[in-house]
Amino acid sequence: MVEPRTRVTERRIPYETGVARYREIARGKFSATTSGLLQVCCSAGHRAIARVHASARRTELIHIGQACVSLARLDYFLQTVFNYPTLAECYQSGGTQRRQ
Repeated sequence: MVEPRTRVTERRIPYETGVARYREIARGKFSATTSGLLQVCCSAGHRAIARVHASARRTELIHIGQACVSLARLDYFLQTVFNYPTLAECYQSGGTQRRQ
């Protein structure tokens, strides 16, 4: 369901990546999580989510990305309310960073 970065690159799909580091969001600060990140890659043109990569604590995050890869665009992350504080906040942070 989620395409590896190498396949996206081989197919020459232009994409942009937003990165949210766990240490920069509330849940990461509360739990003293200093390592780990979430990458959200979306197509440069129509903002379809191409892939999501979580480097650590995947079980808390990856199910959201898997659902959104086939069902949503980047705007979903920017307009959706996530529980706070959870690592799901990374989706908004990564989407906002990519958007700027």
